[in-house]
Amino acid sequence: MSKILFSPKEIQKLQKNPNVQQVSERAIIYTDEFKRKFIDEYLAGKTPRQIFNEHGFDEEIIGIKRIETIWLSLA
Repeated sequence: MSKILFSPKEIQKLQKNPNVQQVSERAIIYTDEFKRKFIDEYLAGKTPRQIFNEHGFDEEIIGIKRIETIWLSLA
C-alpha cells in the first residue's frame, strides 16, 4: 500500500476511469478486465507506463512508482 494519499479531487477523477473498480485515499482496485488487458499488453511488449497512459490514467496522480509496481496489485 502506498504512503501517498489521494486527495478527494484525485479520487473523484480516478473513479471516473472505467478500469477502476474502487479507489480510496490509499489504494486503487483495478477491474479484472483491466488486469487481464494489462498482462496481455505487457507480454506483447508494452511498458506499464504506456499501458496506463493508453487506458486513461494520469500518471501524475497515480505516481510512476505505483505504475511500475502494478504486479503487486495484480497478484
